[in-house]
Amino acid sequence: MALPEHFKRYAIERILKLTCKIPSQYHLPVPVLRQSMTLASKSFPVRAEVDINPVKLGSCNAEQHVLYTNGLSKKVVLHIHGGVFFLGGPDTHRALASQIAAQTGASVYVLDYPLSPEHIYPTAVNAIKDAYMALIQAGHDAKDIIISGDSCGGNLALATVIALREAKIILPSALILMSPFLDLTLSGESMQLNKKLDAMLNRELLAQGSQYYVGDYPLDHPLVSPLFADLSGLPPTLIQVGSKEILLDDANRFKALADAAGNHIELNIYPGMWHVFQMFSPWVSMAEQSILELRDFMQRYA
Repeated sequence: MALPEHFKRYAIERILKLTCKIPSQYHLPVPVLRQSMTLASKSFPVRAEVDINPVKLGSCNAEQHVLYTNGLSKKVVLHIHGGVFFLGGPDTHRALASQIAAQTGASVYVLDYPLSPEHIYPTAVNAIKDAYMALIQAGHDAKDIIISGDSCGGNLALATVIALREAKIILPSALILMSPFLDLTLSGESMQLNKKLDAMLNRELLAQGSQYYVGDYPLDHPLVSPLFADLSGLPPTLIQVGSKEILLDDANRFKALADAAGNHIELNIYPGMWHVFQMFSPWVSMAEQSILELRDFMQRYA
């Protein structure tokens, strides 16, 4: 018998609080947190109809996710994984990438970009920029490329697009930001208002990852915290965020600022959802809906 949706959501939130949120507030060593994330990610199912291939993009390794039946689809998603700048990789986001590939038919590349504290800003942004250029050089048209990112990956995706714009390089057709972490100064009101509601994230972990990432740069540097950057000239952008997230105001403020700069921005706030809820699409209908929204957005703008 299938479990009721509300029970599944309650159970997931309890598990996340016990296994992610509570331990991560104690500034645990980097190797411990990395291993914990890797082990936790193994519980997420990978779509069987998706081929996963190791590839090289620029200076980075990556995983390419391709639907068996994608035919002549030219769409490419360059996905930048989350993990507070020092956690995660293609293995931790394999299930999410396979879900996106299966639902959209696009080839999804998950980049193994350099993590902090071993590599500080701007190393990751430069590596992602090089990976994008490698796709162009391999024959993909910019109009067929979407850059996406979850959590800090949303930060890196947006910062990369801004860096490409500043370098006068042709931009991707669209940008997708899932629960983006855009303000490393942690000044959003939802940091406090949603402190008890967010089942996954806490301020302590965000501060830890931010310090690892910035090196000697200020936290409000416009490419470290792209919420404070010149946001003009962005490609069509979709933002997805949960109403319970401590990062909710990062999404709300970005929407307002990017709208004011003349961009096309779509923001969807999913009621009752936690940080990067998209990863739970195999079990939660609202998370599955978010993946279908990605598909529909890509069909309109990429």
